[in-house]
Amino acid sequence: MRAIRSITLGFGMVSIPVKVYKSVDDRSISFASLHTECQTRIKMPKYCPTCDRQVEASEILKAYPLDEKGGHYVPVTNEELQTLPLSSIKTIQVDGFVKTIEDPRWFDTPYVLAPDEVGVKAFVLFTKAMAELGVIGVAKTCFREGREHLCAIRPTGDGCLLLQTMHWGDELRDYGDIIPFADVSEKEMEMAKALIAALSGEVDLYSYKDEYRQALVELISAKIEGKTIEVAVAEPKRQEGDLVEQLMASLQAVGAGK
Repeated sequence: MRAIRSITLGFGMVSIPVKVYKSVDDRSISFASLHTECQTRIKMPKYCPTCDRQVEASEILKAYPLDEKGGHYVPVTNEELQTLPLSSIKTIQVDGFVKTIEDPRWFDTPYVLAPDEVGVKAFVLFTKAMAELGVIGVAKTCFREGREHLCAIRPTGDGCLLLQTMHWGDELRDYGDIIPFADVSEKEMEMAKALIAALSGEVDLYSYKDEYRQALVELISAKIEGKTIEVAVAEPKRQEGDLVEQLMASLQAVGAGK
C-alpha cells in the first residue's frame, strides 16, 4: 500500500512517527454529462472571465469571500495556511480516551495508521494497551484537505490502528422534531421481536455485493454490444392488511426460507 501522509501520533509526551493509508476504495461508477442534442461531452473548464481564457491549477489561489455576491475576497496562500498556529497540522495528538461513541453520525472516513520504522515498539505498545482496555482515542489533526478534523483512533485487531475522521458537534443536526410516536400492542412487540430473532445470526458482510453497480456494468456492456434495452418500471411493494398480519406473513416467510 502507498501512504498518503507521514505524520506524528502523540500519546502524552510519547511521539510516534506513523504513515496514513486509505482503508477503503470508492468503486462507484461515475457518468460524464453529454449534450442531448449532439452527444458532445459537457466540459467544466477552469475559466477566468476577465482574462477570457482557461487557467492552469498553478494559477489558482484560494480566497475567502467577504460577501455573498463574491465581489470581494481575502486571498490565502498555501504557505500562509502552513503557518497557522495549530499543532494538529503536523501531529495527531490523542487528548483522551472513551469506552464507546454511540451515535454513528459522528463518524466519517476511515484510514489505517501503521508505524514508521523508528516507531514500531511504541506503536505496538499503545495498540495492545488500547485493545486490552477496550478504549477509543479522541484526537484532532489536519492531515487531509487543508482542514482540521476531529478523529477517533482504535485498534483494528490485527496490529494496526484505525483512524476515523469525525464530524464536529455543531455539524450534527437536531432531529427532535421528526422523532415518531405511536402506540404498539404487546402482541405486535412480541411478533416483531420474534421476527428479529428469526433473522438474527452470523452475518458475512463480505457476502454483500453492490448489485446496483453490477447492473450498471451489465447495462453499459449491453449498450456497447448494441443490444436492445427494455425499459421496465418497477412496481413498489404495497403493504396489505394490518401490522399483525404483515408480521405473521414475514415470520412464515422466514420459516419457509430456512
